[in-house]
Amino acid sequence: MANLIVAAIDIGTTFSGYAFSFVHQYMKDPLKISINSWTAGCGAVVSLKTSTCVLFDPKGEFHSFGYDAEDKYSELALDDNHHDWYYFRRFKMTLYKRMDLTRKTLIEDDKGKEMEAIKVFSSAIGYLKDQMLINCKKQLTGIEESDITWVLTVPAIWNDKSKQLMRETAEEAGICRDKLVLALEPEAASLYCMYLPIHKDSDNSNYGVFKSGEKYMVVDAGGGTIDITVHEIRENGSVKELHKANGGDWGGTNVDASFKTLLADIVGKDVFEKFSSDNKYDFLDLMREFEIKKRKISPDLNGLVTIKVPVRLSETFCKMNPGINIADVCTRNSKYREQLTWSIDKIRIEASLVKMLFRGSCIKIVNHMKELFTHPAVNDVSFILLVGGFSESLMLQSEIREAFKNKKVIIPEEAGLAVLKGAVLCGHEPEKVSGRVCRYTYGVKTTTKFNSSIHPKFKKIIRNGIERCDDIFSIHVRVGQVVEVGEPQMKRTYTPVEPDQTNVEFDIYTSHDKEPTYTTDEGCTHLGKLTVAMPDTSKGMDREVIVHMTFSGTEIAVTAVDPDNPERAVTTNVDFLG
Repeated sequence: MANLIVAAIDIGTTFSGYAFSFVHQYMKDPLKISINSWTAGCGAVVSLKTSTCVLFDPKGEFHSFGYDAEDKYSELALDDNHHDWYYFRRFKMTLYKRMDLTRKTLIEDDKGKEMEAIKVFSSAIGYLKDQMLINCKKQLTGIEESDITWVLTVPAIWNDKSKQLMRETAEEAGICRDKLVLALEPEAASLYCMYLPIHKDSDNSNYGVFKSGEKYMVVDAGGGTIDITVHEIRENGSVKELHKANGGDWGGTNVDASFKTLLADIVGKDVFEKFSSDNKYDFLDLMREFEIKKRKISPDLNGLVTIKVPVRLSETFCKMNPGINIADVCTRNSKYREQLTWSIDKIRIEASLVKMLFRGSCIKIVNHMKELFTHPAVNDVSFILLVGGFSESLMLQSEIREAFKNKKVIIPEEAGLAVLKGAVLCGHEPEKVSGRVCRYTYGVKTTTKFNSSIHPKFKKIIRNGIERCDDIFSIHVRVGQVVEVGEPQMKRTYTPVEPDQTNVEFDIYTSHDKEPTYTTDEGCTHLGKLTVAMPDTSKGMDREVIVHMTFSGTEIAVTAVDPDNPERAVTTNVDFLG
């Protein structure tokens, strides 16, 4: 048997999960997708995703993931036995922020101890993979891993290095390369929403499935990043990207950070850091309490919002500030004295102040969207598709609706699961996205005849007695260009620079600029090498090598062909991690 099941794994900044569907079910009902339920805190929290946390024992061996890891680490901290354990929480953002990623990149845990990123991510993926198999085998016996196509979600705004690292972590977790598909998160959400029979917009009007020619912006608002793409439905039903993927780190975790800053402003940064470090169990309870509260915050909320605060925080304050009462600090000295009161285990906050916690993220998202709508390819887009966990925030929904009153804002039911369920659909229909916009310019390093009127003197080299200019960026694909997925792009012909040359080596480069001149220009990055054997030197320098690039899924393949020996064609996937 082969490809009986498509299973998707979504490692989010704050929450992660898996989903799967059987091929025979998909043929009848594409949206018949199975998702696991998770519980935390003795069943106090039940959700369709679990917390993105990984726990390793003092020997560096994997112990647990998700709510189990949170609870175990908190229990260890209660007995002060957590110091030698490795606890990684919300670690996904390290791949977005690191520009120098390699296979040996280290990331820090909760207490600053380091471990290889590839080990942390592969442990998380491996755990979800194993849980999926257990769950799947309950529904159908005899399932083997070879029967499954796996889909792993990645943000569209991640760079090529980060995407490749995720692919390799999945392989490290035991998923075969030829059974693995990477799905860009907003594309997965877009595909999911295409299958929904009815959408509701901000006016509670109903809209059917997007039709051919329809254009829409997908705003995938997650915990860490806001991932935005703009799509158009083609006549054949496939999706074409109209503007390169973009966004930033303005996700829902920024609201959590604002809440922690608020508390630190009141009790003092040193007190809050001491409490957070020494009272892991209580700190986890505090943030879980806030997570529940923040989902209910809406623009029309008035009065006071009551949030339970661990007594340990008040005790820590009193120990570090003898003779001072925390309630008095709030009412007399705090800049929030008119908006907040604090008893031993509760704070009561004016609704206006709680709503301000969302303000920073919402403003950045809306301003970025406004800038996007000024682009020619985007300004006639009339639909905004809002998905992702943070999209369920009533505050964010309100800000976007208010800012774009002339657009139809569509928020699907279970918006927080749109990426995960859409990833399953991507596995069934990997060709559904047929055109993407390049985020970078790609090309190869070459030389050309030296021209003193345009080339700098320090670029001049001598090859076979001829003056040539080195480090020329020979462009194959430009940033902003629409490329057809799986189809070879512009072919370029190169020739040897020495008559007895038996191979030609190509250095592959990328650039943020549309028209880079030299591979040494600012913004250019060396990606890798490709070597073509040319053993027949009888034609001397009268020989050719044809090079083209193919963008398939989330990978880039570079092919070089010697026309005299086409069977010697060399193709390689660019190794972005070097």
